[in-house]
Amino acid sequence: MEEMRKMIFKKLYIFSSSEKKAKVIEFAEGKNIITSSPVDGTDRGKSVIMKSLYHALGADCYFDDKWQDDGKAYIVNFTIANEKYYIFRCNRLFKVFDSNRRLLFKTIDRHELAASLGTIFKFAVKLPNRSEDTLEITPPAYNYLLYFLDQDKLDGTNFASFKQLAQYPNYKENALFYHFGAFDGNYYEIMHKLESLSDEISRLKKDKELSESMLEKVFVSIKDVSYSKSIDLLRHDIERSKEQYSSIAKMLSETRTKLIEIRNEKDELQRSLHSLEHLGKLNENHISSLLKHRCPLCESEVADTLHLRVMKYNTNDDIILLSSDLQISISQTDKKIAKLEEEYKDGLSKLSAYEKSLGNKTAEVNDVLKHQGLIEVRDSITSDLVTTRKAIEGKEVSEKELKKQIRVYNDRKKEINQRYYELMLADKIKFGLEEIDAKGFEKITNSFSAGGSNKPISTVIWYTNLIKLKHQFNPDAINFPVVFDSPNNAETDLTKRVRVYEYLAQNIDDKNQLILSGIGFKSDDFDGVQFDKVIYLENAKYELLCEEDYSNNSQLLIELSKTSE
Repeated sequence: MEEMRKMIFKKLYIFSSSEKKAKVIEFAEGKNIITSSPVDGTDRGKSVIMKSLYHALGADCYFDDKWQDDGKAYIVNFTIANEKYYIFRCNRLFKVFDSNRRLLFKTIDRHELAASLGTIFKFAVKLPNRSEDTLEITPPAYNYLLYFLDQDKLDGTNFASFKQLAQYPNYKENALFYHFGAFDGNYYEIMHKLESLSDEISRLKKDKELSESMLEKVFVSIKDVSYSKSIDLLRHDIERSKEQYSSIAKMLSETRTKLIEIRNEKDELQRSLHSLEHLGKLNENHISSLLKHRCPLCESEVADTLHLRVMKYNTNDDIILLSSDLQISISQTDKKIAKLEEEYKDGLSKLSAYEKSLGNKTAEVNDVLKHQGLIEVRDSITSDLVTTRKAIEGKEVSEKELKKQIRVYNDRKKEINQRYYELMLADKIKFGLEEIDAKGFEKITNSFSAGGSNKPISTVIWYTNLIKLKHQFNPDAINFPVVFDSPNNAETDLTKRVRVYEYLAQNIDDKNQLILSGIGFKSDDFDGVQFDKVIYLENAKYELLCEEDYSNNSQLLIELSKTSE
């Protein structure tokens, strides 16, 4: 079983090379308290020591204006799982060394520092980047959120002890759940996929609704269109109509030609008959003249006209016979003409009927084409609709699986909130914090506030219970030292002050190193609580650094300053 990962601050070195002064503080592995005189123990440098610890590890703290950070160098000697490290900070420059003081890495970039420390801590908070909406390793301060309290920033449920935390959106909730193991890269990736899937499903559903609406309109249009059941049958009908038209046209043409020919023939017969009638009349006149013994040509007297009259009578008989034949022929021709005219009239009727039929057929063709177009549109929409429905079903299956994975995180968050409520409610009762509404404990992301001397107490119990939650829900992650600077606050009365320290000493167990500060404490001030080390500051006000510490430890500063070269 892997040993619990716990960071322990062994030594803090603060150097001021320009002054040739330094301060070296050595810590016990367990519970530490930094204190000073109860009479005039303020301004001895307790807060500088407390802030310098995580400041050296890459977090920016709020130093007092009288503390000139520029030109100071900070070195923290710490261990993790019995491995010893040194971290050096001077302004923006960071260096990390192993136990043999070999340089492991150096950087002036906080993200690089956090990534490199992450290989040592095996932990690095990752939060969504505000501009690129990606998950990135945050600067180191987010690793230490639960573990440091600045006495001037005891602000209830707000993380106020480090600078520049608001660079990430919704950082408080995400960072808290990251520390508790309920928010990580996998969770973020799943949420991103879910958002993407949700957007895609929403878009597909809109496409589906649109397709269904279009399909409904197409179906209505199809119902209004009459059409041949078979396009092949329609083509056959059209082909048959073409043949019918050709037959009618051919018959009309032939009949018309015959009519013209027979009419011409009749005209010839009628002209012949007319000429014959004229000839008959002339022959009758000649006979009359001969009966009067006169020549029909010269009007001279003719004694014997018998022979001539016989000839004329014969001619007259011929004319009569020929006229009869012509009249018979004309009569026959009239019958032919009448018959052909009936045939032509019948052909015209057929043509009229055909043309009417053709008009209907054209309308049917148009209906068919329209129907065919609607069918193609219907089939295309139906195909798209089937594809869309399958896509929605597939994505909903993926969404369901992702939601199942997210439910694991949400169940853990629910469990965290429930446990948080229990812890906070117990401490509210313990400290008599009647002014705080317990509804503010229902969610860990809720804020609550207290006034006066209860504000630092409520802040301390909030931080303490966050650390308890971390132990319960993310026990394998590294445990950083708890560094609370004067958690009692100046306005707290003596009873509450002692109770706050006892509470911390009792509730921050050996999973975390504990470093507290406060004025006027002695090791026997606490009932049933044993501090492993009491660090008593006896230096003059604002004179935390001294020449002796610099003289005794400057070699380390020189060594770590040059090792990177």
